[in-house]
Amino acid sequence: MITRYLLTIKHNTLHRGFCTSRPSSNIFEKVKHFLLAEERENFDSDNIRKAHKKDGVDEEKWTLIYRDIGASRTFYMTAAFLPCFIIGSAVFVVDINTNSPSNRFDFVQKLVNDAEELGSLVVLPSVALALVIVFLARVQQLRLIRIYQNKTNTEEFMAIRSKYMITQFKETFRRDETTGFYFAEDQTDGARVALHFLFGNIQIGNRKFMIMDDMFRANNYRSYMLNETSVPPRL
Repeated sequence: MITRYLLTIKHNTLHRGFCTSRPSSNIFEKVKHFLLAEERENFDSDNIRKAHKKDGVDEEKWTLIYRDIGASRTFYMTAAFLPCFIIGSAVFVVDINTNSPSNRFDFVQKLVNDAEELGSLVVLPSVALALVIVFLARVQQLRLIRIYQNKTNTEEFMAIRSKYMITQFKETFRRDETTGFYFAEDQTDGARVALHFLFGNIQIGNRKFMIMDDMFRANNYRSYMLNETSVPPRL
């Protein structure tokens, strides 16, 4: 009876198969796909519907005229990274100041050991990390994610932008409050990008922002919003 039972198990194993290996993690692939995946069309009807739903904006009243998918992706990546970095830094500082080396978290003590080995050279990665964080914070503050235009009052717009670097905020503005910056247009590509990241390329009210010209539905939406033309686009 036992022999027959063992033979039955062997038979089922051969025919059905068992997976004894752990499923591989595909988190990296998902992140890579999230960052690099090609859009069907920036203003595809499905993308427009999702944007209105995500932002809580009425499709009957507002038209999506600007959609920066790159800004949206970097927003979510930065919004996830910064809180983790702040929490990790807080744990590091508390652990260093309250525990002896033998009682610290492994990663904390490893960082301490690495810093001691580097000596004064530890300043270099520290400065590099600080610059990266400042850069991410600046980009998060400057870039507009989406812009809507009012269908009945074409002078009114609504921008979706970052607030406190981890949340999104809706801000309405009027066309007469916007101004484009053109001082960087005669510079080299590198200088122009640097100036845009430092000072933005448009101003709304008393705040500076950065937009990408090719992320508008069409150029006439951009030129009308920035007061370069007086003919409102078709909404």
